[in-house]
Amino acid sequence: MALSNNNRNVYKKNKAKRAKKRNKADFLKDVNKISTPKRSKKDAVKTAKKPKRHIFGSFKESALELKDIRCLVVTAMLIALELALKGLTLHITDDLKVSVAFITKAATGMLYGPTVAFIEGIVSDTISFMIKPTGAFSPLFTLQEGFAAMLYGLFLYKLKLTRADLHDKTIQKQSAGQILRIVLAKLSVAVCINLFYTPLALIITNSMAAGQFVYGSTLTGYPARLLKNAIQFPVDCILLIAFLPIVSTAYNLVFKRNNSHKTGVSVDINL
Repeated sequence: MALSNNNRNVYKKNKAKRAKKRNKADFLKDVNKISTPKRSKKDAVKTAKKPKRHIFGSFKESALELKDIRCLVVTAMLIALELALKGLTLHITDDLKVSVAFITKAATGMLYGPTVAFIEGIVSDTISFMIKPTGAFSPLFTLQEGFAAMLYGLFLYKLKLTRADLHDKTIQKQSAGQILRIVLAKLSVAVCINLFYTPLALIITNSMAAGQFVYGSTLTGYPARLLKNAIQFPVDCILLIAFLPIVSTAYNLVFKRNNSHKTGVSVDINL
């Protein structure tokens, strides 16, 4: 009988302990409910981690633009405009020239990305050579035009900058980041293409034509090339900042869509 009483006492103690644990767990749940506010679906979307985008994603997304008939039509128009602007090129020397045709490459890169811009650069240079040949044809200089356009596409694809943004003081701070992309795009073209790729292409072309390694004339003219690019760089940046928002605004008005691309939603644009 004493043993059964002891068992009964142990059972009561264990039951009391379990009850205390349940009460403590319920208390903690209530505290968490009070201290942690419920998040709406919108908050959950905002705090959700954005997927990481790599550089090759822009090329793939740009390639998909080729399925859109508007991309083909607008790119063809920009190629025609570039051919017209190349007729206004000012030749300083045989190797140095000043042209504003780069605006069409930047516009193509802004609207449709690096893949389409690269194709536009290749096609425009090929047609330009067929219309007005200048020396022997070299694929290195054709690739130069394609690579320059591709760099514009990498930096400017889906650029969200319209003419109104430049004059609206409430969003000028947001536009500063977009303007920085334009400056970096032009800087990358000036350094990578004008100051590195072009002299290298000239050395290779001249060496192949002479049958031996020739670099003297290219190196002799490099200081003039450097000075020309240093002077032209801020001018080109101003031209891009002035004209690209106009292109973007006109494109949005004509096709009734914003620069985010592929949203499928028409928007109204207030100038």
